[in-house]
Amino acid sequence: AEGRGEKLLFLLGLLLAPLLWVLFGRLPVLEFQSGWFGLLIAGLLVGVGTRYGSGCTSGHGVCGISRLSARSIVATLAFMAAGFGTVYVLRHLLGG
Repeated sequence: AEGRGEKLLFLLGLLLAPLLWVLFGRLPVLEFQSGWFGLLIAGLLVGVGTRYGSGCTSGHGVCGISRLSARSIVATLAFMAAGFGTVYVLRHLLGG
């Protein structure tokens, strides 16, 4: 199967990274201010956005822009505008 080695190395990295971090430092304390329901909704929204945007933010932002893909440039601008707008509404209009 094509790409099998890369997928295996990716999964191996997911498993080994925390173990190596513990050897050389302390793991950060995880803190979820919105609770588990908020985390679940956020994860679902990220998944829907990734599917709807035909890729993830870093894929479009790093790989797509470096290839001068017009679609990736527009997608990255949309991601950034949505992020800026969300922070503005939450911090300045809703006082969060």
